[in-house]
Amino acid sequence: MNITGILTANLIIVVCCSCVATGNTSPQQDFVTTRPASTTSSTENTAARKTTRLTIRLVDADTETPLHGIVRIVQTSNGQQLRLPELIERKNGWYTTVPTASVTVPATRLSIEALRGLQTELTRVEVNAMSTQDQTVTLRLKRFHNAAERGWRNGNTHLHIMKRTRKQTERYLREVPESDGLELVYLSHLRRIPDEESYISNGIVEQGLTDDTFSKLSDGNVLFRPGEEHRHNFGRGDEGFGHVMLLDIAKLIRPVSIGPGIMRSGTDGIALQRGIRAARDDGATVIWCHNANGFEDIPNWVTGTLDAQNIFDGGNRGSYRDSFYRYLNIGLRIPFSTGTDWFIDDFSRVYVPLRGKLTSAAWLKQLDAGRTFITNGSLLELAVDDHSIGDTLQLSDAKEVRVTATAVGRVNFHSIELIRNGEVIAAANTSPKGGHYEATMNESVLLNEPCWLAIRTPFEGSTNEFGQPIYAHTSPIYVDFRNRRPFRSEVALSLVTEIENNLQIIREKATFANDSELQSVMEIYRRGIRILRQKLSDHRE
Repeated sequence: MNITGILTANLIIVVCCSCVATGNTSPQQDFVTTRPASTTSSTENTAARKTTRLTIRLVDADTETPLHGIVRIVQTSNGQQLRLPELIERKNGWYTTVPTASVTVPATRLSIEALRGLQTELTRVEVNAMSTQDQTVTLRLKRFHNAAERGWRNGNTHLHIMKRTRKQTERYLREVPESDGLELVYLSHLRRIPDEESYISNGIVEQGLTDDTFSKLSDGNVLFRPGEEHRHNFGRGDEGFGHVMLLDIAKLIRPVSIGPGIMRSGTDGIALQRGIRAARDDGATVIWCHNANGFEDIPNWVTGTLDAQNIFDGGNRGSYRDSFYRYLNIGLRIPFSTGTDWFIDDFSRVYVPLRGKLTSAAWLKQLDAGRTFITNGSLLELAVDDHSIGDTLQLSDAKEVRVTATAVGRVNFHSIELIRNGEVIAAANTSPKGGHYEATMNESVLLNEPCWLAIRTPFEGSTNEFGQPIYAHTSPIYVDFRNRRPFRSEVALSLVTEIENNLQIIREKATFANDSELQSVMEIYRRGIRILRQKLSDHRE
């Protein structure tokens, strides 16, 4: 048995690292017993003092570098999760902590769990806190993957904060992204009357567009940049034209939100595309939000005015088939992206390959090129021969290629699946390795038609520490066969039908000042229909 002793003020903490030594596949667990230096009994201590002060230290298990992270403390006698008002509360009993934080806890036996982001195993210690002396416990977080060293940098493309003071919000932004291992965060402005009165992030973005607010927020290890959610709804939560994220904006694109449904004034006479084009003229990147929610996604994708597609940003509505797959199957290039929307209540993020200094411009360039994978659970890598995510293979004849892929994650994600044109063609199951799971794929695949290939984990059966269903998916590697891209006529026809149905809903629900406004909005959709019908005609020849 491997025993590590930690001596703190009048307290000896004995840590047993048997799980690591024996290769146990359960979460890394350090069993801690305490012996007070005084001769006072534990029962007497408990009676005299109902609480004690506990200092928690998080460090890297290999380097002893102090780490931000999240912790959860449970009373071992009854399984009750403790409230820790000194820390920022997350979900499922988890709290964000800086590298060294002190909390008041009951003077009893406790179980403490800790982790950081997606790349450390879960560490658990058992502590006898029935002491008259304040105590310190150190949790060593074992990293099982280092994406940055492998050339991958992550970002959250969709974040707003509400119902907090400016001071609370700045603390949240300084502590929470760092504790989750986020590296780049786009804090975004949006409008909705009257709710916007509590949208504290709006003021930060507006101020940050004219001064060094974002530079000050970025003093630590996380880079912050301004964004905007440009949107339209027919009611507060009713579907409308849709929502887009405008990332790294130079100025607010106005109107930020469109229509009486959410602004209680004006008309529905402005399409999202006008704001999208204005933002792109300023050099911003444009991402469609919330999977397939909204009517204007299809027209904007087929006219080439979007840069990437978010999914699971603030909810689990929809599926890959609702958005990514249908566009990919008519030959479009669709970079995958994601974020968390209101607060950071999930580990959702998008990774891009990037070495050297992290800048928003360099990161967005890789996103625009489709060199991404999205995840809230496991870390992915994919190659087809010597081609990487986002690449295009140009083939004139059939060819057998080697597909290699890996995935690693703290939570068991069960398997990785190889997807071709939306269908699973191979899978590899996970295996436990210490306190995490791995899956490896090495497949020979015959390519004899236009297609796209990607790797994903199943979206079912497992949840992460925040209680969210885990997911992970790469953007595709594309295969152009004899100068042709994939094109499924039935998918194109279904998109035409969807646009036509949406036009009817707009006519029924929208308010326009005059016929000019109506025709301006209608033309966005009609142009999308014309492009799709031309594609259908081209593929009948």
